Amino acid sequence: MSEVVFGAIMPHPPILVPEVGRERIKEAKNSRIALESVAKTLTAKSFDTLVIITPHGEVGRASVPVYTSRVFEGNFGQFGASKPNFYFKGDTELGHNVMKDCSFAASCPETLLDHGCLVPLYYPDKAGLKKPILPIAIAFLPLNKLFEFGKSLAKTAARLDRKIAVIASADMSHRLTPDAPAGFDPRGKEFDEKLVQLVKHNDVQGILNFDPVLADAAGQDALWSIAILLGALDGTSVIPNVLSYEGPFGVGYMVAEYAPNC
Repeated sequence: MSEVVFGAIMPHPPILVPEVGRERIKEAKNSRIALESVAKTLTAKSFDTLVIITPHGEVGRASVPVYTSRVFEGNFGQFGASKPNFYFKGDTELGHNVMKDCSFAASCPETLLDHGCLVPLYYPDKAGLKKPILPIAIAFLPLNKLFEFGKSLAKTAARLDRKIAVIASADMSHRLTPDAPAGFDPRGKEFDEKLVQLVKHNDVQGILNFDPVLADAAGQDALWSIAILLGALDGTSVIPNVLSYEGPFGVGYMVAEYAPNC
């Protein structure tokens, strides 16, 4: 069996957290249902550590930040919901070994989790999943380089005999509508449609070689974390499944899972 037992792409808008979104979460019903489905699948899996890759937080430039704290915490206070508070145990051993095995990984001592981590973790936590986590922030490196980091991550987990699940925290275009948070660009929809199809067909090279001009026009923060996830899954026979896609607030949300075909 592969060391990576499950992979997922999960969006990170705080509005998908009921304590933040309140009544407006009904406008993203499909995403909520899909996130609950992923959470249910995760709780049924047997693994040791949940790796969460965030495009926010301590984002790197020349190296990939690996969070090495023994404990993590956070809440959605900055989004109007100071409760609930979240606490997670960190997998320090895995984190230090990831850095040991990858020349362009760097230690990050941060203990407070950003919404790029907390939103995807919310639903598994609510479903009762209690596993150590290893948060990793993306770096603004070429996608092929991030793919290599993902491969190294999986090799490290295998060396430690550590079964892991990997979540790529990823919002898609932020420019789908005139009232979108990053303004409007008609190419935002084109980006989202193309990326959804690439994920559905497990077209790894298509994602790694995604048109950077189109990606920039879309105002996305998805490709970096997805590249790491795909690297971690490299060499594993997986069945991708896009559970939902919608853009109710001018930002594209895709929920997808990669189940190793073992």
